[in-house]
Amino acid sequence: MRNPFARPRRTPLLVTAGAVAAAVVLAGVGDLVLEHVARGRIAGAAACRLRPSGPVSAGLTGTLPGLRLLTGDVGTVRIAARDVRRDGTSLSVAAELHGVTTGGAIAGGTATATLAYGQLAARMGSRAAGLRPSGDGHGGLVLTGTLAGIPLPLAVHARLATAGGRLTVTPTDVSLLGRQFTVGGLAADPRTSALAGRLGPQSVTLPQLPGGVRLVRAVTDSEGLRLDLALTPGATSGTRHGCTR
Repeated sequence: MRNPFARPRRTPLLVTAGAVAAAVVLAGVGDLVLEHVARGRIAGAAACRLRPSGPVSAGLTGTLPGLRLLTGDVGTVRIAARDVRRDGTSLSVAAELHGVTTGGAIAGGTATATLAYGQLAARMGSRAAGLRPSGDGHGGLVLTGTLAGIPLPLAVHARLATAGGRLTVTPTDVSLLGRQFTVGGLAADPRTSALAGRLGPQSVTLPQLPGGVRLVRAVTDSEGLRLDLALTPGATSGTRHGCTR
């Protein structure tokens, strides 16, 4: 006969709870270890392909990203690299790759490559005519300074367009002596037509993009000229520079 005053046995319940807790802890530890190793390998592979002078970082998203690696599915990966050299220009690159597998394939992704304003000025060369590029806060470009032959400081507002691997800078408005003029208005006035003639569209060659990477648009932000890019599944194929990861 069961003793009505005996305490109920909780050992099986405690053992079960302990086992579940241990499994969760072990899964978490295993996930952290796998994720750490994966991030290191991904960063290494990105560094091998991008060859930056600055640091490279990689991050995995989603739940239990490390344990997903056991199925060959990495998921979404974010990569950032500083001082990536292309065609004599230093770029800061940030990419988000989707559908990444442990074999190195991707389903697609997006990226940005940013040229600092000093780098853009160097790429424009004499075409900037002594004016310094900066952002206008709305994605457009502003060139400020003293135009050669014009002893007055001015600000030239320009719109940006891209085609065929080139950036076209088209001045639209000029701020001079506290007044705003359109380039068309300057061209129509004989007194300022010479100035307008020096403010025509300028074409700048952009750094060459690797295969599978398409330029979507170019805009300015606080860091410089930002190239928004789209990546296709073929963007990571090949063993360039001897990279096999």
